[in-house]
Amino acid sequence: MVSISVLWREAWLKPLSIYDIGTKVCKFCNRKLRNQDFVTSCEFCEIGIMHDNCANEHILNKHKAGIRKKIELHKDKPLHDFQ
Repeated sequence: MVSISVLWREAWLKPLSIYDIGTKVCKFCNRKLRNQDFVTSCEFCEIGIMHDNCANEHILNKHKAGIRKKIELHKDKPLHDFQ
């Protein structure tokens, strides 16, 4: 049997303006942030605000050791009822 780790990112939706987040462009792909783009930041570094999909690529490519450590820390913890 193969063990698979699925990574849970706490999602929340909060409408912000580019003035609230302090940037007009994604810090990963450098494309302009558009109306109703989903954005986030990296919990492992201070790269800045980026598209949610860009954050997935950034974290998986730049922070594999941090991901593995986090998986080990949390693998035996049960999910909350709302998860």
